[in-house]
Amino acid sequence: MTGAPLAVGAEAEIVAATYLGRTVLEKRRVTKGYRHPALDALLRAERTRDEANLLVAARRAGVPVPLVYDVDRGQATLRLEPIQGHTLREALATAGASDRDAHMRNLGRTVARLHDAGLTHGDLTTSNVLVPNADGAALTLIDFGLGAATQEAEPRGVDLHLLEEALEATVEDVRPLFASFLAAYRDHAAGAPVAISRLEDIRMRGRNR
Repeated sequence: MTGAPLAVGAEAEIVAATYLGRTVLEKRRVTKGYRHPALDALLRAERTRDEANLLVAARRAGVPVPLVYDVDRGQATLRLEPIQGHTLREALATAGASDRDAHMRNLGRTVARLHDAGLTHGDLTTSNVLVPNADGAALTLIDFGLGAATQEAEPRGVDLHLLEEALEATVEDVRPLFASFLAAYRDHAAGAPVAISRLEDIRMRGRNR
């Protein structure tokens, strides 16, 4: 049983559903009319599989992510654990200074664990991080549709830069918040110096456009 989409993005829609008697969220990759139907079906199936693999790998590395209950490549659909809570974007808008700082340091540790596992998120924004009602100290990363399994520095630097840009678009006191994130990331990520150096390169490229 499914209802109207809860969210619709460029690549997928999210729908509440039931699966084996359990409430789930279905992430359905939408068809693209500009692609040949066979190629479209292949790409949607592969990207559904890849995202599921990333979520499983992240969870094994100790990164809080939704459980994957089912992978339907034929329908390009993931059936995922619903996480009750608020986005980090919402939390930062209402939390006090100490809680905001704690959230950002927690996120720094979480992203460090992700990167050290050889994984990147690909769309690391404050809207793709949840603050669960059950445990606000355990931030949950969602939507790995653009993520990758890689040891390269560039995607890690892009993750950091995307988060910085998301903060700049949604909060006023960006510098202390991002500084708290980077401090925790630097303390916990083995590859932090390389990733932060790449972040600085990305910033420079943006200024030189």
